[in-house]
Amino acid sequence: MRTILILFLIFVYADCGAQTLLYRGDGSSDSDIAYTIDGGLVYHGNSSFSPVILFSISGGKVYQGRSNSTFNCLYSISGNKIYKGSSSFSSDILYTVDNGKVYRGNSTFSSDCILTFENDKIYMGDSTFPTDQLFRIESTGELTIAEMVCIIGPY
Repeated sequence: MRTILILFLIFVYADCGAQTLLYRGDGSSDSDIAYTIDGGLVYHGNSSFSPVILFSISGGKVYQGRSNSTFNCLYSISGNKIYKGSSSFSSDILYTVDNGKVYRGNSTFSSDCILTFENDKIYMGDSTFPTDQLFRIESTGELTIAEMVCIIGPY
């Protein structure tokens, strides 16, 4: 009996392990949920209320909708770079992620900083002021900064 209970708890924990919620601003209520990411699928708002899949994340790529077709590839992630579509050319670099900051293009200059990730918060630009907070992250799973940028961008 104890083994069954332990297996059940492991299953529940593993099932919850992939979910990430992005709340607008510093919100914490269900009505403040901007995006739900569950098992590589991105829903607008709370996935319990919205069956529409906005994006799919798989193999370092972000696709529009549920498709994993090259034609629906919006972003490719390689290392700390985010590329347009399925490209890997330096001319197609949209964003660079470095030390919790996201920069426009292939730059790491502070004037090109568009987002700052600190703890469980996402701020606009090179700021950590409460008034510049865009999202609060509640995550029990693994989602990279680059993947989150693809979901909340473009800027």
